[in-house]
Amino acid sequence: MARVARRSGAAMSEAITVSVRPDSAAVLTFDQPGSKANVLTRELWVEFGNALAALNHRADVKGLVLASAKPGIFIAGADLKLLVNAPGPNDPDVRAFIELGLRVLEQLEALPFPTCAAIDGAALGGGLEVALACDYRVCGTNPKTQLGLPEVKLGLIPGWGGTQRLPRIVGTKEAIEMVTSGRSDSGHNAATTGLVDKTVDAGLLIEEAATVANRQSDARTVRVKKHAPLPGTTFSTVPAGTTAAQEAIRVTNEGAALPLYDAIKLETEAFMRLAGSDESKRLIAEFFASRKK
Repeated sequence: MARVARRSGAAMSEAITVSVRPDSAAVLTFDQPGSKANVLTRELWVEFGNALAALNHRADVKGLVLASAKPGIFIAGADLKLLVNAPGPNDPDVRAFIELGLRVLEQLEALPFPTCAAIDGAALGGGLEVALACDYRVCGTNPKTQLGLPEVKLGLIPGWGGTQRLPRIVGTKEAIEMVTSGRSDSGHNAATTGLVDKTVDAGLLIEEAATVANRQSDARTVRVKKHAPLPGTTFSTVPAGTTAAQEAIRVTNEGAALPLYDAIKLETEAFMRLAGSDESKRLIAEFFASRKK
């Protein structure tokens, strides 16, 4: 169970600290102990959800910034150990893990105040999906900044709404290119595509994100647009490619015609068919092996 202490107006637990600034913007900081990166484990999702539930009832909070205390890393992505050890597709433990994350991101999107991800470094896979669930995204100019959904390189598709939130932010064509290639963008390129709202010097990141999070005037419009079907979408055809890439294109195209949470259900079922497959487990094992070299 997470330890919770209160000190100088801040609530602290094992991996998450929440403090409230004088301008009424709360800053939720990820700092997983004993790890160089913030990794989306089951435990972190539970802590994150608990922190959001507490913030939901704070009358003194007018906006929320998500930040990281890890140098050069926002959130690195999902805990892949569960996926590589899955006995096969449609594993109940994997489904429970994915659905836990989806519920927490729904909590994030339902908060009664605007939210902004302050990204200084890598936001990959599930890390970017957390940022996509925020109303706004601001990047630092750190050269280590990378934003991407590289799941296809592991025989997977994004599992926490990435195939559905990304096209509602950057457009279907750009989203499909990004997801099927598994490419990562710099902060500058992400600002060009509209993936992030602006880039600022790292020293100004939290300040700027707090200012953006306090933009209460247009946050509701941002949310309504993101949750609606995509109007007039031109569907992309499925090219030759990996099973994961083809599934990513299919669920992105089909999900564009649906409200956000209905579209995410399509993604979840496609993810569950891929997670635990022989191809995915082989690619994840190769990824782990490459990191040991």
